[in-house]
Amino acid sequence: MVRTTPGEPALLYVVRHADAGTRGGGADDHLRPLSSKGRMRARVLADLLELPSGGEIVSSPYVRCVQSVEPLATRHQRPVVLSNALAEGASREALLRLLRHLPGSSVACTHGDMLTELAQIIQTPDERDEQISFDKGGVWVLSRHGDEISLVEQMRAIVDDRHVMMSSME
Repeated sequence: MVRTTPGEPALLYVVRHADAGTRGGGADDHLRPLSSKGRMRARVLADLLELPSGGEIVSSPYVRCVQSVEPLATRHQRPVVLSNALAEGASREALLRLLRHLPGSSVACTHGDMLTELAQIIQTPDERDEQISFDKGGVWVLSRHGDEISLVEQMRAIVDDRHVMMSSME
């Protein structure tokens, strides 16, 4: 795994897993796959995101997260590295540690609860009223400089009956 140095600026892409249908009440929720709409979004993500040679694809071990980035991994002939730091209920500290050490241009796929944790870190109290998207299949483009991580851009999936496309949020 190639690592960046702490002072080296880097962009990171954090993806919320694509649509996986209705959450079940059982203990096997980590096995829930993407819906057909979610699989379409995953293919759009693969077309949208570039992955330079040093970038990695890291995912929560939950099936819906892995499936969200598999088309990207296939397209770029890279493995999907599993990380419990991206799993539901992981600690904020584990998530930050991972994001602070990933190579620049890496893609990390996680869950809504982890994005909520991340939002608390990347938004100052003055910015907390600004709209931030937690859309399934959406992408947060983050800038990392040293230990500082900030939100640069949000891209969200726009879905109609036949198409999925990504739109930048201003």
